[in-house]
Amino acid sequence: MANRILALGGKPATGKTTLLREVIKAYKPFIKFNFGLVKGMYFSKHSLYIIGIYDKSVFSGTDKLSMAVQPDFIRFCKKIENGKILFEGDRLFNQSLFDKVDCDIMVIEVNEKIEKQRHEKRNDSQSAKFIKSKQTKIENIKKNNSVDLLNNNTKKQYEEILSKIKYFCSK
Repeated sequence: MANRILALGGKPATGKTTLLREVIKAYKPFIKFNFGLVKGMYFSKHSLYIIGIYDKSVFSGTDKLSMAVQPDFIRFCKKIENGKILFEGDRLFNQSLFDKVDCDIMVIEVNEKIEKQRHEKRNDSQSAKFIKSKQTKIENIKKNNSVDLLNNNTKKQYEEILSKIKYFCSK
């Protein structure tokens, strides 16, 4: 398995993709890679793999990968010997993966007001039922794993989370 894997999760609109886009900017240059259904970027200077496709669309990261990506991701993790793997998003952030792969888990949360503002700003059409299902999934992960719980309501909190992620990337 890889030396370290950081899994970043949370309900929609908590800032996961925004955080990863910031990390990508900070760690350029990168090479795109494919491993079966796994797609992402490799930052050789830091032995860092970021999983997902990051473009200008609202839903990026692992949301752009196949729903069937998990078996290939597990094989990918076994192949990497001396690297760090970072991902965010629903495709891989699930208990069945955490039962098979050792990950450091960060859960990002925001208050209701911020969450509502972010959904409105990005003009998404995610239903209340969909968001509730994601909340239930996150709550179950929090109950069943050791999780670093982080609030992302203010610029200061955002910077603190970003700092933690960058620290992981630079180790």
